[in-house]
Amino acid sequence: MLMVVVVLLMAAGCAVIDLPSLKGRQKRRDRMVYLVLWAGGLAATICTLLKIQVPSPLLFLVVLYKPINDLVASWF
Repeated sequence: MLMVVVVLLMAAGCAVIDLPSLKGRQKRRDRMVYLVLWAGGLAATICTLLKIQVPSPLLFLVVLYKPINDLVASWF
């Protein structure tokens, strides 16, 4: 649990350093992309530290494209 706190503090420090460069009205999209990627990386790091098994994102793609693949395969 101490490692999670350390990672959160390090991530907050990095965000404090990076976010001022993304100030301004024109950089709203850049800020949103930064925050989404930052949150995803932070979540992946915390899951690794806590040894939480996360399924592969490839499984989501298989579930998503299987009906499409079956439809196209039925045409040929």
